[in-house]
Amino acid sequence: MTAGVVLAHGAFHGPWCWERVQAHLEAEDMAVHASDLCRPTTAEDIAAFQADVNDMRARMGSDATVIAVGHSLGGLSISGLDPATVDHLVYLAAILPGDESDEANPPDVAEAVIAENFFPALEHGEDGYSSVKPGAAGDLFYHDCTAEDIAWAESQLRPQPLGQAPFTFARAAWRDVESTYIVCADDRTLTADFQQICAGLVANSIVMEGSHSPMLAQPEAVVAVITEIAGQ
Repeated sequence: MTAGVVLAHGAFHGPWCWERVQAHLEAEDMAVHASDLCRPTTAEDIAAFQADVNDMRARMGSDATVIAVGHSLGGLSISGLDPATVDHLVYLAAILPGDESDEANPPDVAEAVIAENFFPALEHGEDGYSSVKPGAAGDLFYHDCTAEDIAWAESQLRPQPLGQAPFTFARAAWRDVESTYIVCADDRTLTADFQQICAGLVANSIVMEGSHSPMLAQPEAVVAVITEIAGQ
């Protein structure tokens, strides 16, 4: 194996959402780990994800390529990595966070980068965790998936402490690590304008047709991007 991939899921999701991508990557003889990230704070998720990346680096050795992929809110976790531990970042319809550097930043995530149908689809608990209302996830995340896949995915969703974001970065990892932004053209969660701005701030960008969740709807397309980055 010459490349390792560590995957960060988005809000309400878990490692399960990467199963198809992971299977395809492993068939390409790549080492893959899907992290479990749903802690009370972004800092805790970043620390957990960093530990998984460190484990992958130790497993693969210094000469291998290590790629971190973040979907949606997972963009925060990959942005908090130590640049010395990862070779490429992939933002899949993800939040590309700004930082405290003097360089150009994307729009603040709190300022109209979330599609207008997102917050009405949520219900909020007294414990600070939010959940997707029953029946709302299909339109929000998976509108190009099959009915069977939508039902399966909805059954896996869990509450998320959305109060953990936004998170302040002194310097986001995408400043120093070669990065690719994948724009999802028919996304109903993150606005197209936000994604296009993010794509313009990193070295590489790709546009995919489809929903917020191509790892479920078109995993082969996601895998093709990753394997090209890995040189396989």
